[in-house]
Amino acid sequence: MRGILKFAAVSTLPLVAFAISAGPAGAVDPVRFEPAHIDGGPGCVGTVSAEVSASQGQQAREFADFIDSMARVTVNFTPDATNNPFGSMSAAPGGTNNCAISTTVTMRNLNTGATVTDTRTTQYDGHYGWNAAFFTLDGSGPVAVQVSTNPTPSELTIDVPAPY
Repeated sequence: MRGILKFAAVSTLPLVAFAISAGPAGAVDPVRFEPAHIDGGPGCVGTVSAEVSASQGQQAREFADFIDSMARVTVNFTPDATNNPFGSMSAAPGGTNNCAISTTVTMRNLNTGATVTDTRTTQYDGHYGWNAAFFTLDGSGPVAVQVSTNPTPSELTIDVPAPY
């Protein structure tokens, strides 16, 4: 009986090692601007946060199209309950916040010089419950980012990995 138990224990080790993977080699942790307090008008007081993330693309293959790497900026607005005791004055159905906060994002690829500046407003999504705006810049390499609603630090840089 002992011989059978040893065999069963040894044979499961390769399965456990195979199930644990390290993830893609080009994964980059997001970088964040410091949250900023903002007064977007009556009933729209709260905190704006901004995060920059990198997404690694893929080279074209027999059954896959080329997908370029990119930098993505997400700007979120969270209402401040103490300054908005009754919620947003422009509440969406269900009493959730629907404040539209305008933000300008500038992204510049330091290797290629490609630059994009765009102004958008945060928009409420009733399904997921976030109030956010999204910005992207295609291409790999170091990307410098500035966000108008989050001035600290004045600029962040993230390294976007090349497609695999």
